[in-house]
Amino acid sequence: MKKNNFIKKITDYKVILGVQALASVLMVVFLLMLNILPTLYIVGIVVVLAILLLLIYLGLRDKKGKGKKKNTSKKPAIVKCISVLLSISIVMGSFAIVKGNGLLGDITGAKVQTHNISLIVMADSSYQKVDDLKKQSIGYNPLVDSENIALTNAELQKKIGTLNLVEYNSFDTLGDALYDSKVEAILINDAYRTIIEESHPAFDSETRIVWTYEIEEELEDLSKNVNVTQDTFNIYISGIDTFGKVSAVSRTDVNMIVTVNPKTKQILMTSIPRDYYVPLATSGAKDKLTHSGIYGINESIKTIENFMNIDIHYYARVNFTSLVNIVDALGGVTVYSPYTFTTLHGKYNIVKGDNEMDGQKALGFVRERYSLPNGDRDRGQNQQRLLTAMIKKMMSPAIITNYSKILDSVSGSFETNMSTSEVQSLIKMQLNDMSSWEFLDIQVNGTGSKSTTTYSMPGYNLYVMIPNQDSVDEASILINKMVNGEKVTTN
Repeated sequence: MKKNNFIKKITDYKVILGVQALASVLMVVFLLMLNILPTLYIVGIVVVLAILLLLIYLGLRDKKGKGKKKNTSKKPAIVKCISVLLSISIVMGSFAIVKGNGLLGDITGAKVQTHNISLIVMADSSYQKVDDLKKQSIGYNPLVDSENIALTNAELQKKIGTLNLVEYNSFDTLGDALYDSKVEAILINDAYRTIIEESHPAFDSETRIVWTYEIEEELEDLSKNVNVTQDTFNIYISGIDTFGKVSAVSRTDVNMIVTVNPKTKQILMTSIPRDYYVPLATSGAKDKLTHSGIYGINESIKTIENFMNIDIHYYARVNFTSLVNIVDALGGVTVYSPYTFTTLHGKYNIVKGDNEMDGQKALGFVRERYSLPNGDRDRGQNQQRLLTAMIKKMMSPAIITNYSKILDSVSGSFETNMSTSEVQSLIKMQLNDMSSWEFLDIQVNGTGSKSTTTYSMPGYNLYVMIPNQDSVDEASILINKMVNGEKVTTN
């Protein structure tokens, strides 16, 4: 009897309406907290939720009156089921909103970078775990990244006791020592792996990591806060050559300045070749731009600001994982190619004209340079084409329905030092006016050459690109005109 009374109470139409009303109120509160929807959208949602509640009420209310027969229709039961399903849907939507807000917080306000110091052995070595290397010889380079190496050595000593360390004064001799069995393992910051790869191209496949120590370093805040819905701003896009954690210190394979003018609705993308031979900000010594990333994101920013004579207001870091995930979360993108070619990565056939791309195909498209007539220059332009396609799709109303999915897809593989509120303001602005944007793209140029005096790899005869100063000056003038609020055109 008690059980029947309990069921009767919770299935009473007042309880069901109350649950639906509460769920509706919570959804509106969470939407207000999300702060990306314009007021008109919020009002529309409130009206829809209110109408649904009214319709459910009209379908459930007791229509019996004095002298009227008891309502034996099955309609109230059906309406109750509909109300319960609506309440569940609203609650699930509310959870998605909360999750999306949390994910947005995870990728914004970036303020740390990660150093991964790895203990590496040969792939065919019998050493499988860190404990196996007790009393064994371990090589390292004390002249580079000495502070992080010292911290790692101290942590390693806690694990395996007294260390048998052997010093090598270059990564070249350090790699040779491992290959020649002069040491059983080496300690190296993953950012410097590419230096060893110059003399041992198959280093990744011929060696194995048995232990990694992660060190987080707090970054100096270089952001130059602006009103992103009113003022023009520059974002430095740094594409790192890793599939791992996006905060990891690494070479910058993609270097692009995205200039956004929210008033004129123009977006200018300026691509800079990875091999550009420029003075590093800290040392003043010349190096390939891609190597600036080895010394951290701030080094890349300051280096570009110096030789481009511009201010970079924010940065965004992405890796290959995020590219694949974002494109897939968007449901694919359409990208124009001026050439027909087959990608080295994935062997995808790209035709001249529009190409429908999922994440993996898009990755192959932007990584390819060997099949293109102008090599790295064409690759840079393809990266601009893909970014344009992605931004256009993100600016469509689909951002609302795919909001959590898109954010979830980039979690851990995309980050920016823009604040959460700044990103929310941009989304809200776009949803409010749904303006169409004009996309412009330029690329600074140079002449291919060789250098044995790069700061990061002295002695190696490396390919570099000597900047064409005229193209740098033209790009700088165009960017600064936009920053000053002017509407610009490109040739």
